[in-house]
Amino acid sequence: MLRLVLLIGCLSPALVCAQGLPWERLQPLGEASLKFLFWPVYDATLYGPAEAFSFPDTRPFALALEYRRPFTGKALVEETRRQWRAIGIHEKESWVYMLDEILTDVGKGDKITLYIDGVGFSHFYFNQRYLGGIEDPIFTEQFAAIWLSEKSTRPVFRDRLLGREK
Repeated sequence: MLRLVLLIGCLSPALVCAQGLPWERLQPLGEASLKFLFWPVYDATLYGPAEAFSFPDTRPFALALEYRRPFTGKALVEETRRQWRAIGIHEKESWVYMLDEILTDVGKGDKITLYIDGVGFSHFYFNQRYLGGIEDPIFTEQFAAIWLSEKSTRPVFRDRLLGREK
């Protein structure tokens, strides 16, 4: 019976099993550091398959953000809303509610990783511990668009994530 429970648990993204974290099977594609004026905000790494990455078509992929300063979960959600508005995305209140339930406060050195599975569902991890997921491919595309779409407010940052600029 214990074997069955462990096997079922390994099928869930919420648990880290012998196979490791889901993005560990992917290749690092690019890295970028975000600063606001001269203050460091976070360092980002994009993980994807070894073949060419094309947003929003490539799946699975992951985006890891290692924070360089503390933020509340509420501040992360509000910044998400600001970025959506800046790139012309009208957010749904249900998305904001779900993010508010999932995202947590971060401190310097904490990492939030967004893993996008093969069907386009979002899975959030905090320091490699599963926080929760959103099973809405439209949300997933709109959320990842903040960093990866051509409309990103930070095109140089995007190019570095995609491995196009050093």
